[in-house]
Amino acid sequence: MNNVLDIATATGAQCRTLGAAGIHAVGLDLSEAMIAAARNRPATNVEYVAGSAFELPFADAAFDAALLILALHEHSEEERTRMLVEALRVIKHNGYLMLAEYSKPAKARIHMPWRLIQLIENLAGPEHRAGFCQFIATDGLRGLLRRHDLQPIEIVHSHFNTLMIAVVQTHHSLESSTQGEVA
Repeated sequence: MNNVLDIATATGAQCRTLGAAGIHAVGLDLSEAMIAAARNRPATNVEYVAGSAFELPFADAAFDAALLILALHEHSEEERTRMLVEALRVIKHNGYLMLAEYSKPAKARIHMPWRLIQLIENLAGPEHRAGFCQFIATDGLRGLLRRHDLQPIEIVHSHFNTLMIAVVQTHHSLESSTQGEVA
């Protein structure tokens, strides 16, 4: 794997880690301020691009892999679908999509790390909160994968079972991956 796209990179932490491992990483974020902050941190094998996850400014099959890390939950289902379709479009055949998103743990009402996440998400503003609530109500990342008929090759739970990480290999066509799109 030589070329990885980090969608919604923020300050580029994943890109710097990948770059340090010898992987060429491209970080994309809509926020010019985040891109500026990322560029101000030393990194090798890394470049940053300002752009939208809804309309990635890259050619089809331009990357070996793409990351969507905590980038989906704050959006509407339609926007999540657009981001997912775009991510899959820019990944090569037999490439990888890694998704990491919040996952509601068992006994969520008494799960203190989960309660803290809920508090933070509720304070993030009404649109963000609405996206988060809808995402969790539809079974989070697990539900999103099901709705788009994406079969992960690996799933890991992390951060006190509040985060689910899924890796999907893109051996399917783009059309078959988006049949679960919401109209």
